[in-house]
Amino acid sequence: MTFKENLLDDLMREHGPAVAEPEPSKRSTRPLLVAAGTLAVAGVATVAITTSGSAPEAYAVTKNADGSVTVTIKDIKGVAPANAKLREYGIHAKAVPMSRECPPLDESKMKIAEDYKLPRQNEADGSVTMSPGDVPDGWTILLGVSNLPNRGTGLGYTGPHRDPAPDCLDEVGD
Repeated sequence: MTFKENLLDDLMREHGPAVAEPEPSKRSTRPLLVAAGTLAVAGVATVAITTSGSAPEAYAVTKNADGSVTVTIKDIKGVAPANAKLREYGIHAKAVPMSRECPPLDESKMKIAEDYKLPRQNEADGSVTMSPGDVPDGWTILLGVSNLPNRGTGLGYTGPHRDPAPDCLDEVGD
């Protein structure tokens, strides 16, 4: 008898039943854990303030899998907390309320060159998506939030404004 045959005989004698009849295959729980982890991260990354009852969320800032961030602001109450999340995620954007008392933007402080990317707007829900690096350091995209009737819930935005960015945007129209 060869060494390999002796080894196999010893193995079968000591562990024969377990080796001869393999246990039914167990499904890996890894995909489930990965999915649960992804949902947990998505839940943490989505930040929303709600008011009492079934009122819509004031804002949401969601970090996407590709590193971009999607912003929705439906009420001026969401401006400050949304800005905190934008800073946390490294996005050079600032949500500001729109007001008729706010002066017009100083166009000399606006960036005209094309070395930046404007937010990508989702017309279905009014959200905008930006990525870190879309706008160079020292510049900020302004996201205008209006509470006027018939304005919808979408965000308006400007091209990059030299820092420090203003705290409001001029409300135009009716």
